[in-house]
Amino acid sequence: MWSFVRKRENEIWIWLALEVNSRKILSYAVGDRSVYTFKKLWNGISDKIKRKAVFYTDRWDAYNLIPYKQRIIKRGGTNHIERLFLTLRNDNPRFMKKTIRFSKSIEMLQNSLKLWIHYYNLSTL
Repeated sequence: MWSFVRKRENEIWIWLALEVNSRKILSYAVGDRSVYTFKKLWNGISDKIKRKAVFYTDRWDAYNLIPYKQRIIKRGGTNHIERLFLTLRNDNPRFMKKTIRFSKSIEMLQNSLKLWIHYYNLSTL
């Protein structure tokens, strides 16, 4: 999912790892759409989950870091995370696509996202 900081030209990408059964957010990263930002997301996931989980992704090159046997590229497999992004956009105007409310710094965007993730994870109990 993308948002922006200060002006629309400053796109910021929000990466989330979601556990499908419990709907809890396991890890997140904020940055650009590079392999470096994906590594921040990937390092936030525990090793136990990395070894056993199956990851549904699109064809973005950064996802090639996921072991081949654990990665499924399937259009319908990402519907849970897309629904989560819609919930985030509805809950927090800072992340809407067409809005006058936006973050003036990346730190405030990260803090807002972190608070929302804690709230969301608590609501899934």
